[in-house]
Amino acid sequence: MVEFIIGAAVGAGAMIAKDAMSNSSGNNASGSKQANRQETEELYAENEKLRNRNRDAERRIEDLTRELQKANARFKEKDDNTDDLEDDLADAKSKIKKLTQQNDELMRKVQEYKLACEGYEQEINQLKNR
Repeated sequence: MVEFIIGAAVGAGAMIAKDAMSNSSGNNASGSKQANRQETEELYAENEKLRNRNRDAERRIEDLTRELQKANARFKEKDDNTDDLEDDLADAKSKIKKLTQQNDELMRKVQEYKLACEGYEQEINQLKNR
């Protein structure tokens, strides 16, 4: 972008200088010097305007670059946080699956012990009744 602005400024300056040279060759010597001086001053003024625009554009580019860097840093931070959350979620799912399996196994064992206890109670009752 900066190169484009500089190129445009140089091109405009060259075109103005070319026009000034071609116009000055047709005038008389004293009028030509004054015309050349006036055109040179105009060129300097135009050049200064372009230089100021160029500086402004460079400042805007620097500001936008800083904003982009900040946005990229925020994005990276959020992306890292998202990755951390996804890792935590995967760990939690894995733990839930293991705990569910342990719970099912314990429920099965409790059921077996319950049946065994009922069988022992019946055996005790039979021995009492004898």
